[in-house]
Amino acid sequence: MKNIFFVLLLFLLVSCNSTSQKDDKSEEKEELIMYVPSELTMLMEEIYVTNELIKSQIVKGEVPTQFPNNFLKIHTAKMTDRFERDTVFDILANNFIKSQQSIYKSTPKTVKGNFNNTINACVACHQNTCTGPIPRIKKLLIK
Repeated sequence: MKNIFFVLLLFLLVSCNSTSQKDDKSEEKEELIMYVPSELTMLMEEIYVTNELIKSQIVKGEVPTQFPNNFLKIHTAKMTDRFERDTVFDILANNFIKSQQSIYKSTPKTVKGNFNNTINACVACHQNTCTGPIPRIKKLLIK
């Protein structure tokens, strides 16, 4: 009888002890790290929003007149750590800038084609590097 009582007491103590260890583990929480987008990511978001506005102007029959010079920062904006600026990126960025500038030199007949060429330049670059936003970028194309 004493043995049974001793075994039950030992079992009770062990089970109580293991529960407190689990509680300690649940109290430990990982430190949350806030995502901070790179300069290039922020610039590309700005380029996207600007091109949404340009698309709506073109659809209304207007031709945009002022090239946003801050787009030229594409050559110097800090990239996300997992990417590196290389020759291919520089070539594709130059193509994008030339295409974007062509929109502002367009006639009402050529503006839609020049705009779509710009969007396709974005897609071409993203096919080479960061493919995630391609479906979103393609939504900018004017049918």
